[in-house]
Amino acid sequence: MKTLIAALFITLIFTTSSAFAHTDHGKISPKVATQIAAKATQKLTFKDLGFKVGKLDQSWKSLTSEDFKLHSAEANRYIVSANNKSENKTIYFLMTMSGEVLKVNSEAKF
Repeated sequence: MKTLIAALFITLIFTTSSAFAHTDHGKISPKVATQIAAKATQKLTFKDLGFKVGKLDQSWKSLTSEDFKLHSAEANRYIVSANNKSENKTIYFLMTMSGEVLKVNSEAKF
C-alpha cells in the first residue's frame, strides 16, 4: 500500500511539473521587447550566440534605449531594430510575443 501511494505521488509530481513547463508566459509589451533586444545586444558583444550576426564589436555596447525601436508587430511575433549610429548599421531581432529571441540578422527578413 505504501509503495502504491509513493508511486502515485511521484507520478503526480512529474505530471504537474511538466504541465507547468508548457504554460503560456503571457504577451510582453513592445517596450519590454525593446528592453529584451537591448540585453541581447549586450550579450552579443561578449560572444557569438549562434545568430546570423555573430559576435558584435564593442561599439554596440554604447547603444541607448532610443536606438532600439519596434520595427513591426505581427500576430505572434515582434521584430525589434537596433541602430548603431557610429557603425551606420542596424540589426533586427525576431522574437516571440513572450520575449524569446528566435533570430538576429542585419535584414528585417525572417
